[in-house]
Amino acid sequence: MKTLPLIAVALATIASPALAQETRATATQKLDAEFAASDANKDGFLSPAELEARMARMKLGGGRTLDATHAKRVAALFLARADTNKDGKVSQAESAALMGQVFSAYDLNRDGKVDASELAKARAAGKAAVGK
Repeated sequence: MKTLPLIAVALATIASPALAQETRATATQKLDAEFAASDANKDGFLSPAELEARMARMKLGGGRTLDATHAKRVAALFLARADTNKDGKVSQAESAALMGQVFSAYDLNRDGKVDASELAKARAAGKAAVGK
């Protein structure tokens, strides 16, 4: 599915801007902090507007950010993938479940860690999928 690589790139940027080696535990801590920071109204859910705002702040290569159109698109893809109960918002549990899937996809050698090489491969695959 094309959405997982795109979401993986987005989550990698959110969860680990300067990844050297990431464990599932450290990735979860970062995602929890990011979730809390993105939950502007502190209701325990990320709304489409909160997701768009977060994606608009996401740093890309060279310090660039997503333009409004792409931020909305990535937020919609994230919502479609993460919102498993289809209530129109993402709970902490739904976000964590998606992060777990992404982490497992990145952890190519299944050692419980994602190193720089694995991250580079995942980002390249995501970019290739987006380009198709």
